[in-house]
Amino acid sequence: MMNSRDLSWNIAAGVGFSFVLTVIMAITAGAVKFFYPPSIFSISPIISLFNTPALGIIQLIVLALSIAFVTPIRSNLIVKELGGTRKLGFYTGAGYLIFSILPYAFHVPYIQTYVGLIIAFNIINGAIGGFASSVS
Repeated sequence: MMNSRDLSWNIAAGVGFSFVLTVIMAITAGAVKFFYPPSIFSISPIISLFNTPALGIIQLIVLALSIAFVTPIRSNLIVKELGGTRKLGFYTGAGYLIFSILPYAFHVPYIQTYVGLIIAFNIINGAIGGFASSVS
């Protein structure tokens, strides 16, 4: 039986982690753009992989490291206590690959639409990741 309080905390943590991943991907894209000016600025690793393969590979590595960072591996006691964190990090990180394409699906000249789609995909990704980690 699923506890509604645990579900709401997992969804909130998933949304927060998705926003953190977005900030990390933006910083990574900015750093690559600084050192390799022909690259694009993209927060989506999949889009980056097709447009600027170097940025896409770096973002995929950073995303994998971010998921590994939330995976507790020290002892059996910590793994038992924070097993939900592992699932939440994995589901939210995997969902980030797919949902981060959303802002690039609509081409409009307004920055507000782009920012709104970034907020929307982070909320959707976090909610799905939190729900999936609570159910499994």
